[in-house]
Amino acid sequence: MTYTISPLPHVKSNESVKRVMWGTVAALLPITIAAIYLFGLPALTIILVTVITAVVTEIVIYKAASQPITISDGNAVLIGLLLALIMPPEVPIWVPIIGAAFAIAVPKYIFGGTGTFVFHPALVGFAFLLAAWPTLMGSGSTPNLGSFSNLLIETGAGRLVEASPVLVLLGGAFVLYKKYVDRRVALSATILLLLLMPIVGMGSQLPYVLTGGYFLGLIFLAADPITSPVTKKGRLVYGTVLVLLILIQLHFDAYFTGMCFAVLLMNVFSPFIDRTTIPKPIGGK
Repeated sequence: MTYTISPLPHVKSNESVKRVMWGTVAALLPITIAAIYLFGLPALTIILVTVITAVVTEIVIYKAASQPITISDGNAVLIGLLLALIMPPEVPIWVPIIGAAFAIAVPKYIFGGTGTFVFHPALVGFAFLLAAWPTLMGSGSTPNLGSFSNLLIETGAGRLVEASPVLVLLGGAFVLYKKYVDRRVALSATILLLLLMPIVGMGSQLPYVLTGGYFLGLIFLAADPITSPVTKKGRLVYGTVLVLLILIQLHFDAYFTGMCFAVLLMNVFSPFIDRTTIPKPIGGK
């Protein structure tokens, strides 16, 4: 193996891909338990089947390609868990199985594996299922913050992740503290969205945004360090444009699905944002 010797500074950290992935999975455990508590056996079945399918698909693909199997890094588990959490509880069990297999095989493996994919695999799997079976993937209800009790347990949740906004925020606070996701994207997008909605006359829709689905999208999906820009300025631009896209979706009453497609669209422009926000080197022109 060839090592490249470069000038200072060097980043020193005890974190690894494995610790980041499993740490993020741990951050999602509270909302996972809340979803099982609220929806019961269907939620548990969806979560187990989706995660197991993601792991098995990765093993089969990497084994067939004679590549080292890397399921121990937790990335396949994380993708499967994220995909499961954005499922409606009444979806037929074969739907998340197909979605998990597609999420690992196409947006992850074809684009090079962990750390190289352009689009978030869980969102691509969700978009694929929504396009193929829209009636099955539609949620039975649209959650909204009708009272403060809904922050802890949202009885009107239409998807597993919407079971508890507070527990999603709790997990989000953990990954932000550990810097597993980018703070600039997550915080700039969340704060800007909450500030702009009343200004542009969408204050009445604010209760539909203070949900577990939106918090998961803005913190765990949009701020994913692999699919978001690398540069500091680029991350702020990314978060700002993402909010504008979400506001456009809200204008047409597209709530959770609109937010998901806004994040996917920003994944497309992430490399372009990086190229246009590269900082000038010290002493350079």
